[in-house]
Amino acid sequence: MQEFLTINKFSDEDSYNNLLYILEKDGIPYQTEVFRERIEPIYLTTLPAEYHVKVAAEQFVRVNELLYKIAAEEISKVDKSYYLFDFSDQELYNILAKPDEWSAFDYQLSQKILADKGKAVDADFIATLRKARLENLAKHEGKQSNQVILGYLFAMTGGLVGIAIGWNLRTSKKTLPNGEQIFNYQENDRKHGLRIQILGIFMVIFWILFNSIDYIKEAF
Repeated sequence: MQEFLTINKFSDEDSYNNLLYILEKDGIPYQTEVFRERIEPIYLTTLPAEYHVKVAAEQFVRVNELLYKIAAEEISKVDKSYYLFDFSDQELYNILAKPDEWSAFDYQLSQKILADKGKAVDADFIATLRKARLENLAKHEGKQSNQVILGYLFAMTGGLVGIAIGWNLRTSKKTLPNGEQIFNYQENDRKHGLRIQILGIFMVIFWILFNSIDYIKEAF
């Protein structure tokens, strides 16, 4: 079965519907997830609605290029009061260096503003920036010493929290802008995650059996 991965998240419904329209018009299969009422677990505050759009991993590049193409046609109509015209050259280059953090429109407009100033934004330069960004995003998180220690402690007490920590260390992944999925954590931390899961499951079973023995003794 083909796996669909989140390519974009929106906080406003109009942008969400616009992307769905584009995907449908181009015949690109998609799936959606809508979170209309959410509660922040720590402070118990109400979070705004969030709209997720998912496509197959091999469609990521196609969808992004499609969005860039549409945006390139729209930037000629932008008003000079648009906030990017107040950005410095360095700020505009930062947008080009991190296209996954900005809309396709802002990305394309940044290129145009720089080009109009006579700055370097040719195809080779853009390709170099995209490659560097992918390489940076593909790096694993740093060593998770604290999370590993907490995982073992919770696992030893038979808590399900330990199993959850182990599962997160072992399986957590992130999706790159090109649709590739990679593990968040280093291989050694993922090995600890597996051991924490096994230990946690063993301790849960142990405490269940231990308490069952006490219950049986009390019954007789």
